Amino acid sequence: MTSTVQSLGSPVDVGAPLFEGLNGAADSRAFMQQWLNVALGKLPQVHAGLLLAEDLSGAMAPAAMWPGPVGDISELVASAQSCVDTRRPVLMSLDAVERVASRFAIANPIIIDGQLMAVVVVSTQKLHPSDATRVATEIRWGAGWLESMFRQRAMEVAANRQGRTAHALDLLALVAEHERVDDACVAIATELAARHRADRVAIGLARSPRARLSALSHAAWFERRSALAVLLEEAMTEAIEQRELLTWPTRDGKDVVLVVHAQKQLAGNGAAVTVPILAGARAVGAITWQLPGERVSDEFISECRALAVVLGPILARLDDQSRWLSGSAVAAVGRGWRALTDPRRPSFAAASISLLGALAWVTLVDTNYRVTAKAVLEGQLQRVVAAPFEGFIAEAPVRAGQTVLRGTLLARLDDRDLRLEQTRLSAELTQNERKRDEAVAAKDKAAMSVAAAQVAEVEARLAQVEDRLLRTRVEAPFDGVLVSGDLSQSIGGPVEQGKILFELAPMSGYRVVLKVDERDIRRVSPGQHGELVLSGTSGEQQAFTVRNVSTAGVEDGRNVFRVEAELDNATAKLRPGMEGVGKLEVGQETLLWIWTHRLVDWVRMAFWRYLP
Repeated sequence: MTSTVQSLGSPVDVGAPLFEGLNGAADSRAFMQQWLNVALGKLPQVHAGLLLAEDLSGAMAPAAMWPGPVGDISELVASAQSCVDTRRPVLMSLDAVERVASRFAIANPIIIDGQLMAVVVVSTQKLHPSDATRVATEIRWGAGWLESMFRQRAMEVAANRQGRTAHALDLLALVAEHERVDDACVAIATELAARHRADRVAIGLARSPRARLSALSHAAWFERRSALAVLLEEAMTEAIEQRELLTWPTRDGKDVVLVVHAQKQLAGNGAAVTVPILAGARAVGAITWQLPGERVSDEFISECRALAVVLGPILARLDDQSRWLSGSAVAAVGRGWRALTDPRRPSFAAASISLLGALAWVTLVDTNYRVTAKAVLEGQLQRVVAAPFEGFIAEAPVRAGQTVLRGTLLARLDDRDLRLEQTRLSAELTQNERKRDEAVAAKDKAAMSVAAAQVAEVEARLAQVEDRLLRTRVEAPFDGVLVSGDLSQSIGGPVEQGKILFELAPMSGYRVVLKVDERDIRRVSPGQHGELVLSGTSGEQQAFTVRNVSTAGVEDGRNVFRVEAELDNATAKLRPGMEGVGKLEVGQETLLWIWTHRLVDWVRMAFWRYLP
């Protein structure tokens, strides 16, 4: 199939091979060259042409020349630049003297959807101005092929970008399934190795002074000191220190100033690519590919860069969560500092300053340190009332807690047996006295001596019984309070001689007994002052002074020391046996020390116990 296009002169037959060349072009550059050949080959007045198209950086650059490589295109630059600036066709003379102009440059823009995509510049000779319009029209009619090519290329770019976006989202979802950064790196390495059909993919995290290998594809476990692991870490360290993607073999004209020694060793007979993972100005780590081919495409390089950009922030966050001291703690301090200096949050700043002031006061300012201990109130003089002899309880009118006066009956023992014994002895005494009197009347000195001895014996026994009768009444020896003793439930019960029946304390003169824990006793000494609050008088504080530090004992499974103190001013409300809490002032310490010294002591003892 052939087509004929009417040009400035005679018709030019454009054969099918030309259009077949357009359809069979290997890439966009070959397509544009073939299109320029077709478009300018049918214009006999055009003896040179240049096609400018956008490159990857967005600038206009030569994409094709006709009829062959043009040695000097400087004379076409002015018209091309004017066309780019105005986005309109430009006709410009190429001769120095405009009145005898015979050579012209025609620049025609190719605009697609309002965007300048290419500029076609041709140089002509002996061209009438009306013919210049026809040349521009012919070029615009043929620009449909270029428009189709540009649209197709845009669709391919969009499809590739969409594919990379979907892949990046899949990776993000994969990373989100893991809480530890090492587990996430293993999943990423495995996925990238499968996607790119790489021999090996490794991921490392930035650690001072070099990268640390965190994950390796095709390996559930790796030896960190192996030669391969060391080489991978060196390759990652190279990329992280230079903050640049590194490849081997190097890209033409792009890696001339970069150090790629480790990449070369790692690549061997294949190729190696290492891209640093950055989160802002922070280096998070690096990803290294070992590929079977000898070259890597620009598309693969772009995908590597995109992956590093996407993975940087989330890996940085996981890495911070895995490293508390240098990660989460530092991030928390940073967030706190930003909130503190934020002018929109004055209340937070005021609260923070107040808290810091309180912490400083707790840490630096000394206050009274007081040792707390259980306390019991005792009488300064405490008398024990015991059973005078064996007997039975006949009466017990008082019990513990009652106030008694001197001579008050506390208890009475049963005296019936004693009175019977008293009657018997009295009769015996009378009989012996009669015998003595008869011996005196008979002037029988021997009988008189025997009778006198018998009388003395019976009198002694009778005196003993009468004394016991007197002691059957157990009376209070002085005014006071019964501290202990309750025989009201033991009427008729036996008692042994010397058994304690009551404890009696006077109404004045008290002492405080403090039960101080052995962990605090080293700071307690006589002469120290304190305050006591008793359960019965919880609203009043009683001052006391330590008089004596006594021996230790066990109470509730704890070793405590008995510390005796004297009340400074005793009140009438006090009773022996009252319990409460006493606090001893033992010195000056900071609140922080007061609140933490028990824990510190426990830690010291634990270390001492378990350390060799």
